[in-house]
Amino acid sequence: MAVVDAGTCLGCKSPLQSLGVEHLRVGGVGGGWRMLMGDWAEVGEGILDVELLACRNCRRIELRVPERR
Repeated sequence: MAVVDAGTCLGCKSPLQSLGVEHLRVGGVGGGWRMLMGDWAEVGEGILDVELLACRNCRRIELRVPERR
């Protein structure tokens, strides 16, 4: 994986490394309701794309809106 300069850490000011874009599921229904509703529990779900950034020095993780290319 290539190291991409993604700015500096908010905690220790060391360089951040981009770990790529992740797709997070948001909304919908969880827990016991999911068992009762089955696939209908996913009706309100959406996908949120975030770029995952890591600091090798203090091990802090940051999430940012990815750049559109």
